[in-house]
Amino acid sequence: MCGIAGIIRFDGRPVEVDGMTEMLRRLEHRGRDHCGMAGGVFDASGISRKDVALGHRRLSIIDLSEEADQPMSYDAGRLWLAFNGEIYNYLELRASLKAEGFAFKTDSDTEVVLAAYDCWGDSCVEHLNGMFSFALWDVARERLFCARDHLGIKPFYYIHTDEYFVFASESKALQPYHGNRINQDSLAAYLLALYIPSDWSIFAGVKKLLPGHFAEVKPSSEVAIRRYWCVEKFADVADTSTNREALERVLRQSISRQLRSDVPVGALLSGGVDSGMIVALASQERPELHTYSVGFEGLAVNELSAAADVAARYKTQHHEALITGRQAIDYLDKAIAHHSEPIADPAIVPSYVLSGMAAGDGVKVLLSGTGGDEIFGGYERYAGGATMQRRLLSRFPESVRRMAGCLFPASSKMGARLKNSYLDMMFTTSGNFDLCAGKLADDQRLTEFLARLAASFPIPSGHEKRSLLYKQMGFDMHVYLPDELLFLFDQMTMAHTIEGRVPLLDVQVTELAFRFPESSHVRGEGTKILFREIAEDFLGHEHVWRKKQGFAGPVPWWVGENSRLFSEVALSACEIPGMEMLRGMATRLADQQSGLGLMDSHAVFILYCLRRWYDSLQG
Repeated sequence: MCGIAGIIRFDGRPVEVDGMTEMLRRLEHRGRDHCGMAGGVFDASGISRKDVALGHRRLSIIDLSEEADQPMSYDAGRLWLAFNGEIYNYLELRASLKAEGFAFKTDSDTEVVLAAYDCWGDSCVEHLNGMFSFALWDVARERLFCARDHLGIKPFYYIHTDEYFVFASESKALQPYHGNRINQDSLAAYLLALYIPSDWSIFAGVKKLLPGHFAEVKPSSEVAIRRYWCVEKFADVADTSTNREALERVLRQSISRQLRSDVPVGALLSGGVDSGMIVALASQERPELHTYSVGFEGLAVNELSAAADVAARYKTQHHEALITGRQAIDYLDKAIAHHSEPIADPAIVPSYVLSGMAAGDGVKVLLSGTGGDEIFGGYERYAGGATMQRRLLSRFPESVRRMAGCLFPASSKMGARLKNSYLDMMFTTSGNFDLCAGKLADDQRLTEFLARLAASFPIPSGHEKRSLLYKQMGFDMHVYLPDELLFLFDQMTMAHTIEGRVPLLDVQVTELAFRFPESSHVRGEGTKILFREIAEDFLGHEHVWRKKQGFAGPVPWWVGENSRLFSEVALSACEIPGMEMLRGMATRLADQQSGLGLMDSHAVFILYCLRRWYDSLQG
């Protein structure tokens, strides 16, 4: 796990060293073991070119030697690579490439990526099983090849203008080029969804390279972006014991590979089935695995005891923390400051705290159950939702729902969700439609914004023909998962210079999960049925069928116990450019203070997180 940055100029000017140095300074927390920069790399004629530079911040995980530092050159400087992430099948790839005559100077997975590119060219990404974002300068072809992993576990932000293409692992690192100017569509999307979706960024001019995509950047300023992966097979195998055994095998293989490390490994452990299953399988290969759990003051249901039961069963070195209300606000502010984009998911608090605990124990790699709900159908919204209204609507064919949506104004929440099943999914993730509508302050502007937002969703062609369940899960896999959950996990682990790994999002596991029938995952009001039934042998019936609690803190309680602080900060969010129209709504919420209901408490929380994040830009 590392931080990368770089630039290629199109205007004939040399790369400014100060700009590269500043980007790498802003990425220091992502890797403190080494900082490297490669500028003036050679062109095909052997002449130094000053319009290309790559930079790298290293967190050493595999091959701790200096020979594995980056940017790494290959074949006498013919290729240069800045790489962030881990290739879990690097040992298998290394053996295959050696059989083809390729030689290696290091034991690192970085060199394997270089050799894979040398062997297979652009299609090298199809051979990689892991999490990654990287930029590779090909001297002979005079081009920059950039890629992001299949599911978007590792981030890649870039700015493309007529003068340059500049990139970094975090959008804040690009500050010398975007100047902290806010993208107003992205700001509206944050209010609506509580995160920034698709290839959008909160900063004007900044975009994300989407998961499962690569980009080719040429000195002529041409940038070509292509998708190299998506799930292609749906519900094409039977739910048989043989296929369940195959799924368990790839799960075991994923966890085994993701335990590969030359530094200590631990695991997050909630009271849920996803993290429990990971700990159960991981502990078989890593005795006395470090595990970490958290509970909250003010939360009606505490999962510490359920997590402790799993830890005891598998004899892990277990650590837990109970976060008081006063501590939670302090941790919240610190966690928000470490995000390069605004997010209002209360799970940032436990993620930040547990990563800090692990770092204090010398653990440098943390396994997480993130992604299990998205690929195994774990949310109530997949079964129609928690409300009677949504369960009823889900039973009608999509064509009927679209027709019904025409009876409502295009700018209404109900009209938008009936006409577009993907917007419907976004509206269920605890954002606030009223805040978004209030910011735009005009029905026509809201209608146009919702159309732009829906058009931005990177759903692969043909997926609109899938069943409703697989469309819902597909939206989460392509939008909610990378842009909310994986972004959060990356930022909070990296805040403590820790590498976070997500074994349930192994490519083979993901592809096989979607090949099972829909009813294997969701049936009636039952969710994650297939995964729970496999996990029963490892965790017990009672544990796997417990009601899902979620890995988050008690937002209404936090707001109620600190009503004056939250109200004042939420009101000051209206001073952010583009937020002026929300002053009336924010004033109403501030006047209510301790009398806020559930939705209003979350609205205050969204505004609070935005203001605290905006303040962090001044640091």
